Amino acid sequence: MAKWTDVGNIWTTLREVDVSVIRAEAERPFSIACVGHVNAIETVNRLLHSGADRYGPTGIDPVELVPLDQVAARAGAIRAATMLIIGVDTRVALPQDQADSFSLISLGVPALVVLLGGAQLPQGMSLPSAVTASSVVIADPAALDAPDKLATAVLDRLPAELQLAAARRLPGLRSLYTRELIGKSSFSNATYAFASGLPEQIPVLSVPFAMADLIILTKNQAIMVYRMALAFGAPPDFQDRIVEIAPVIGGGFIWRQLARSLVGLVPLWGFIPKIGIAYGGTYATGVVAWRWFAYGEMLSADQVRKISADAMGIGRQRAKEIVDQARKLKPKPAPPALGETKRLADGAAAELPTQNISFVDRIRKLIPTRRKSTPTATDKPK
Repeated sequence: MAKWTDVGNIWTTLREVDVSVIRAEAERPFSIACVGHVNAIETVNRLLHSGADRYGPTGIDPVELVPLDQVAARAGAIRAATMLIIGVDTRVALPQDQADSFSLISLGVPALVVLLGGAQLPQGMSLPSAVTASSVVIADPAALDAPDKLATAVLDRLPAELQLAAARRLPGLRSLYTRELIGKSSFSNATYAFASGLPEQIPVLSVPFAMADLIILTKNQAIMVYRMALAFGAPPDFQDRIVEIAPVIGGGFIWRQLARSLVGLVPLWGFIPKIGIAYGGTYATGVVAWRWFAYGEMLSADQVRKISADAMGIGRQRAKEIVDQARKLKPKPAPPALGETKRLADGAAAELPTQNISFVDRIRKLIPTRRKSTPTATDKPK
């Protein structure tokens, strides 16, 4: 059995993790054509670039601003963009020639309308319903929630495989991307802990894990941290990033803090706190790494203890949700082949036998086994 004190060593010896796919994902070509009123597109551009930028610019600025009077001349650049953002200042009257310019915009890529100042389009302006259905209103660009509103709308419109590349190039997307990354990675580790039988292997005080399980959980954390580093514009060398972050997260310190919180709880909650540890440990690691990559901030031991306590509270709640959801999974009545259910870890479809099996057996079918050599962080947060 491995103990939490072994985590620090695992972090510094993660040499076999293949991150080439993640690195390629971060370096995918990505561009935004931002078309519309000059004031609106300049505001959108400012919000997209407002955020933690500790490592400086990463590559060429992906945002191309196209005022309405240049739409026809720059139609090729608009069509070549990965995403189209239409910026509209609803406080400005729209001359007919500008209204006509909107009809020239090609909609062959994901599109988003940003309404600056209010929810109503200016008189005389019309856009395809498919575009106006995807809009975000930013009444006050100076409001504290304005960057998050825009970031949420942009990431919602982008395919999952482009979100890392977008965050790497646009500081305004990084905080939201990181929050979702921490949530999904924490949920993935919690569901793995449940499905792999870890709750049956954790005595109350020393909290040992099987080494294979501990490696899987730590690899998932390492993948989360690497994605986070790339999102914040850090250089892409994986080993350098792991060496950089290991002293920041304190090796097994976070896990030991969470393990201590199990004392006295197990008789009351059974294995729920132990699933919560997998969630809370990943969550706390993510928050501490976030502070480092965003601001170069190394938190004190007291700050890490507080984050760990908060993370364990969240982890307990998520653990209850995982167990409750698993108990509600019931086999479908029988077409003789296979029924389908959703994976808890990543939302993808998975096939299950329709015979009467226990809820623990069913949940184990949903998660890759501990013997799987290359774990991946899931793409949908809980």
